[in-house]
Amino acid sequence: MNLNLNKWKYFDFVKIFDIRKGFYNKKPDASGMGEINFIGATDHNNGVTEKYTMEEIANASKTGDPPNEVLSKKLFPAHAVCVTNNGSVGYAYYQDKPFTCSHDVNPLYLIDGEFNTYTGLFVATVIMHDRYRWGYGRKWRPERMVKSKIKLPIKYDEVGAPIIDGAKTYSEDGYVPDWDFIEQYMKSLHHKPITTKVADVTPRPFETDKWQEFFLHRIFKVSMGNGIDAISTTNNNPKYNYIGREGNNNGVAGFVDEIDGSNPFPSGAITLALGGSLGACFLQKYPFYTAQNVGVLQEKVQMSDYTKLFLITLIQKECKIKYQAFGRELNAHFRKDFTIKLPIKQHEDEAILDETCEFSDEGYIPDWEWMENYIKSLPYSDRI
Repeated sequence: MNLNLNKWKYFDFVKIFDIRKGFYNKKPDASGMGEINFIGATDHNNGVTEKYTMEEIANASKTGDPPNEVLSKKLFPAHAVCVTNNGSVGYAYYQDKPFTCSHDVNPLYLIDGEFNTYTGLFVATVIMHDRYRWGYGRKWRPERMVKSKIKLPIKYDEVGAPIIDGAKTYSEDGYVPDWDFIEQYMKSLHHKPITTKVADVTPRPFETDKWQEFFLHRIFKVSMGNGIDAISTTNNNPKYNYIGREGNNNGVAGFVDEIDGSNPFPSGAITLALGGSLGACFLQKYPFYTAQNVGVLQEKVQMSDYTKLFLITLIQKECKIKYQAFGRELNAHFRKDFTIKLPIKQHEDEAILDETCEFSDEGYIPDWEWMENYIKSLPYSDRI
């Protein structure tokens, strides 16, 4: 089954979804014994940030003190698509079990019918592909969500003409979402277990005591990205990836049209989130534009994708340790004094020095080949 997006139509959220508000509640302490998911404004783990017992949920209140709200206001039924409206904005997760959530989440239920796993996952995916339009400065609060639209497949008759609902139940144009097609399409997707030909290889052990520090700007051409606001992009004839401050999907927040006056960055460059999912770092395989507060790293000397992936991992780890939003800001340091320790070229345990001091004042040379071979020695590296 194929998806022909040109035949999809837009629907108002309010005609398709029962948009509910999450519960404005204090997140209680967890005993570790709970089985009820708490859905928060996060970008991972299907939105689950904690698990609670029914008693813990019942006893929690907004202030931590009585008076408390009734339990029925804190629990939400299954078969919902939960959309984050704050924090990591625009992430959508299908929930197949009853749950509780914060007010930074809006549970969506179908007005006509009920989500199942297939339709719920499909809608969640469509919503997340549109999340690049939202951010900290443009939160997707309920007052905006009720004005939002979603593009979905519609029903067609046997001659290929759209089926029109005279009552205009789902759209002002009378189009009808084709939930049967959506379910069958999702069922048609299948996967095989991932295999690897890399076996019985022990990676060379790290001898980090022999590694040396390098400034990021000495090993890469470091710059700010395009800084394009999502609201100014279109996707009528999309050509380029739009990279945001995402922690998922390789940083891709959308697929957008060519933008006059802005040159896309080339494939092979690395993106670095300077806010949002701070430190999220990805190798981009296709030309791209970037959102605000995204850095771009381009190689000064030729290096393989394997070497870049090695470096990306170290950059991300360094960001988690040394930098934080509203404290030690990454964007104030990544072009100046951001450093990472790397293996260096050696001969008989002695460092090989570069007289031109291209990469460091001491003349140390990063061992690009060692990094490449290390990644290649890992299981599943042949699937990269």
